[in-house]
Amino acid sequence: MIKLGIFGDQTTDPLLLAQLKSRQDVVLTGIYFSGNAPVPEGFQELASPEGLMDISDALLILSNKSVSSDLIRMILRKSKHLYLKTIPNINTRHIKELTDLEKEAGSNTFFYNPFNYIPWLNPNATNYERPFLINLRNSFEGATIKPAHELLLLVTAINRLAQSNYKKLDVFGMNEQGKQLVINMRLEYDNGSVVNVTVSQEKVAGYCELIDQSGIARYDFQMPLFDLYPQFNQEITCISDFIRIVQLQDKKGHHFYNFLNDLQILHEIREHLRFNEINF
Repeated sequence: MIKLGIFGDQTTDPLLLAQLKSRQDVVLTGIYFSGNAPVPEGFQELASPEGLMDISDALLILSNKSVSSDLIRMILRKSKHLYLKTIPNINTRHIKELTDLEKEAGSNTFFYNPFNYIPWLNPNATNYERPFLINLRNSFEGATIKPAHELLLLVTAINRLAQSNYKKLDVFGMNEQGKQLVINMRLEYDNGSVVNVTVSQEKVAGYCELIDQSGIARYDFQMPLFDLYPQFNQEITCISDFIRIVQLQDKKGHHFYNFLNDLQILHEIREHLRFNEINF
């Protein structure tokens, strides 16, 4: 039985907490809410973050706000498994340090990524032959997540699908009088796979065209991919995957080591866009 502790705040979904409380494969040790937010009735409130860490095997940070690297560092130093709902506020130097702590602790770190649960971008739900070609047209969600963070999550999902190191990145960006941002990028991988992505702030219909040796598959959608599927269902599935990996003592979680490669791609995208005087 996994002892599960929860960090949250006023953005934490009470329905998600109720769903976790009803599970038979975990024991909720308690909740710590920041920002003076009230803990929902029926849950044990802990007075300090350290106290929650000490009595838990794994921690869920269920906040829509970006998490500091200090909290993550504290959790890993206590050798606890960690689930993060949002991208943490970390840079390349932080990730390298957290990677070393993660290895020393022998723990799993899992990130919630809605793009991982879109059927044609989910390697667990697809069986594409590599190399493949993907042409993707999408628009930014634009309301609850920064465009840079959303693009990072999309790149992370694409890298997971390619299952190969990227070897080349080409980026083009255009900002029409500061009102309309359009980014086009081409990723080439060591295994020969190629991905072309265009993302814009304008909410237009999108598509995903995937070509491999078995043929051509095309998927059209009317709204941003980030919003296409119910987030609640996706997050429950992601937390279930995290719990299963912890129970099986599996070392195939979404580690900081893998995240470093994704962050480096985002850094290159930002550098390319900076030449076009686009602050991304």
